[in-house]
This record gives sequence, C-alpha cells and structure tokens, in this order.
Amino acid sequence: MKSALTIAASDPSGGAGIQADLKAFSYAGVHGCSVITCVTAQNTEKVFQVHEVPVDVIDAQINTILEDIEISACKTGMLYSPDIVKLIAKKCDKFDFPVVVDPVMKATVGGSLHKPGFIEALKKELIPKATLVTPNIPEAIALTGQEINNIEDMKDACKKIHDLGCRYVLLKGGHLEGQKGTDILFDGKDFRLYLSRGYAKDLHGTGCTFSALITAFLVRDRGMEDAVEEAKLHMGNVISSGYAIGKGVGLANVMPTHLTEEKLQVMKELAHSVNNILDILPISFMPEVGINIGFALENAKTLEDVCALEGRLVRAGNRIDYLGRFKFGASKHLARIILTALKFDKSSRSAMNIKYDEKIIDACSSLDFIIGSFDRKDEPKTSTTMEWGTEQVIKQLGRIPDIIYDKGAVGKEPMIRILGKNSQEVVKKLGLITQKHGKEE
Repeated sequence: MKSALTIAASDPSGGAGIQADLKAFSYAGVHGCSVITCVTAQNTEKVFQVHEVPVDVIDAQINTILEDIEISACKTGMLYSPDIVKLIAKKCDKFDFPVVVDPVMKATVGGSLHKPGFIEALKKELIPKATLVTPNIPEAIALTGQEINNIEDMKDACKKIHDLGCRYVLLKGGHLEGQKGTDILFDGKDFRLYLSRGYAKDLHGTGCTFSALITAFLVRDRGMEDAVEEAKLHMGNVISSGYAIGKGVGLANVMPTHLTEEKLQVMKELAHSVNNILDILPISFMPEVGINIGFALENAKTLEDVCALEGRLVRAGNRIDYLGRFKFGASKHLARIILTALKFDKSSRSAMNIKYDEKIIDACSSLDFIIGSFDRKDEPKTSTTMEWGTEQVIKQLGRIPDIIYDKGAVGKEPMIRILGKNSQEVVKKLGLITQKHGKEE
C-alpha cells in the first residue's frame, strides 16, 4: 500500500486537521502518516486554545517518517506560524513527491489559525515550492489582496497566486454567492472549471478533506486534473452524508470504505451519471418512493458488490435532488435486479427505476426498446420479487431487456426499471425516453 503524509494540526473533535486528513486517506485506500504542527483545544462550536509544537519537534517528526517510509505525496494544513512555514518550505527542497498546500487561516467554527507574518511567509517561502495550492475565497483574498465576487475575479486571483511560483492553483468557490459549486484549476496557461451543485450544509473539515482526497488520488497515480475531479465527486458523497456529533457544526462523513481501484471507478461513473440524470430527468418521472441507480462490479456476486445511492433521488420542491452517499450494498432492490441479470449476461451491470406510466411505456415501444413485464400476483411466496420478476422476464424474452416493468400490487407502487451494461448506458436510454415522451406529450 502506498503512503501519503499530512503535516497539520490536531483537532480533538475529529472533524478537521490531521484527523480529517487521515480519514480521507483511508477512505481513498491510501495509508496515512502524520506530522503534528499544533495541538488545539476545539470542538464543534469553537477553537479555545492553540499550542504550537516546537519547530525542532516538527522537524524530527518529518525526518523519522522519511527515514523509514516511502511517501508518495504530502499535504499541509494548519501551519500557524512563520517559523513552521519556513521549516516546511526548507524540507520541501528534499521532497521528491508532490506537495499540496492547503493555506488554512481560519476554522469553520471561528477563530484565526495563524500568527502575524504567516501569510507573507506562506507567499514567499512555501507556495513557490508547492505542486498545488488549494485556497478558498477568503484565503485567496488574503493571498492576493483583491476582491473576489465572480468567476472572472476567481480567475484573476488564480493568476496572482500562480505567479507566486506554484505549479497549480485550485480556487474553491464554496464561499462565492451564486457560484458555490464552482472550483477553478489553473496551471499557468489554462483554466478548468469543476462544476457541481452547491451545498447548504456548513460542515467542519471539508477543506481539509478535499485537499487530502486530492493528495490521495495523486498517490494513486492520477494526473492533477483527474485527481481534482475525482476528489470533487467524492466530496459530494461526504458532504451530502455529513452528520452531527455535538452542539455546533456537523462533520463531513469520511468513514473509511477500503475502496479498491475498481470500486473507485464504479463510484466515479455513478456520480457522473447522477449529475446527468439531474440535468435531464422530468419531475413527472419521479415515483413516490424516489429513484435510485445502481452499478455493479465486474463479476459481482453479492449485494455488497453493487453500488447505489443510500438515500435516492427525491423531489425537492420543484426540482430533483439526491440524498446520501454512493455506497456498496445501498439498494437491495436494484442490486437484486442487476445480480439476476448478471446470471444471464455478465455485461449487464446497471439499472435504475422510474415512475410507471403507460405513456412512458409507449415512448419506450416507439424507440424499439426490448420491453418485458411481470405480474406480482404470480410471484411464489418463497421468492424475492425483484429476483423472481427479473428472471421471469429474461427467460420469457430469451435476452436482457432494456425495460422491465410491473403494474404494482396492494401496497406496492408500479415501477419501470431501465437496464444497461453500465450506468452511462442506462442514463443514455433515459435521455432517449424523456425526449420521445416530451415529443409525444
């Protein structure tokens, strides 16, 4: 297993700092090592005290790690003082791995996390040696001295920070009104925008977690653009499933999941697919129980081999949103459909459900989709509906259909299921159905 290093402060609440970083490393399947720069007394409401670790002790921590363990990437968090910044900058001269600098200046729970002279030391000593710098809007304002009110201001700030000498700048737009889902990566020539929905939750440790995930994906041999994209997709997971442990702000949910490379790719594709669904899905397609989409590992055998949303896509006023994280074993209904289809065709690894409507079935028919149905009244008492119904349809048709539906029963909502080789194919079929349905309306 490859290793990453975090150089940051300790947060006894477990929400930010090295605790958040180590959880993020583990979440992404990377071993985490840590060097503590400060010991803080803080909880979910407030930072009460900061004790700066002596520079010689920080130096010794780094040396003992590097003498014994091969580090593949490093991130810095709260460095607090000019002296610590200068030490880390000096150590960077000997590092032969990427360094991600998260210029932590203030805690989510309030309170300054740096001494006088820190910002100037950061600009002069450490940023010039960084592979990537990941400021949020307030941090970028502190580093550049300019106002940031829109995307063009963000781009100007990226240029100014890049001029300090780092290779990449990732400016996070979470504090920008109207652009909360927009982050910008700049390599000195080109800008790349990473878009996602904004999150209403104000959680402790999201900045630490994001930069730690980027670091972990660099360790897992992603290029910078892919590492940022993958980390951002997973941030949707950890933010949407954030939880409260105290009286103050909640925490990002970075519970270790021991993700293999294949699981990471399945989750990444599902995240893309859900974003595409949100763009094309009419509210009229939403059943009362909500919508889910699942995608299985190759050679999946159990419910735990199928990834889906924990909380489903649901109606949120006049729009559709999703709840919960992507998790293996999250949807038994879809998993049973997919696992049954896999018994007949090893390439049929994905499915989603939408509302049953005769007009939607008519749209599927006009698209020449292969359609099958089952009647819940015929189900044996000893069987599981999704397994039995899916198997009945496949045996009747002699192949995997595009669509399987049933008209429900007492206490059971009628439903349409779309099947495909992967989640992208399922979403493509959904798009064709919505277009055809819209024309016929």
